[in-house]
Amino acid sequence: MPNNNLLFAQVMLPVLDKPEATRQILSIPDEFSFWDNYRHTKMIPLMTKGNGATNFIDGEFKWTSYAPSIIKDWFDQTVFPWMGMQSRVMALVTQPGVANYEHIDCDPHELNTKQHKFRIVLQGRTDTLYFITTDGNKFAPNISVPFIMDGGWPHGMENSTTEVKVTLAVGAPWVGNTEYKNTSTMMERSNYSMPHDLSAYWKKTT
Repeated sequence: MPNNNLLFAQVMLPVLDKPEATRQILSIPDEFSFWDNYRHTKMIPLMTKGNGATNFIDGEFKWTSYAPSIIKDWFDQTVFPWMGMQSRVMALVTQPGVANYEHIDCDPHELNTKQHKFRIVLQGRTDTLYFITTDGNKFAPNISVPFIMDGGWPHGMENSTTEVKVTLAVGAPWVGNTEYKNTSTMMERSNYSMPHDLSAYWKKTT
């Protein structure tokens, strides 16, 4: 299916054992994680180049020594063949009641270009994610399968549940495919309008 109008879409791929994947993610020692002040979230690099700080260096993506085999197998056998490439894989661990900064996941000159992100929530709800529009915040539906979201649209997330939210996230250098199989668009860009002033949503680098 064409993707130029996609804001949020579910991806109908076979899903891994989420409770077991969550257990293994939460058992990874803290020494392998870092705190992201921007997202107010603990980040655990699972597939990286170098030390995981950037995607844009020479070399191949490789699984870390501590990446759970259940996650490696799922990506290698199911997700990466569907995506057509490898990319950095991060586990995001967000405590109850914690919110991300509202932001746009691209540079200003990339606005209105394809900026898709692949996500699966292993524990928690997908409808804590919302997109910011001229008519207020529009929340994603709650689904159990992976999803694609348009990271080039201003968005935020507040873990309003009582449990830790655990998400597997894949983004740049993968920014989406020309067309998708096994997807169903649930929110379309054409149904919403971005805020007129986007200056507050660009990620601060300092």
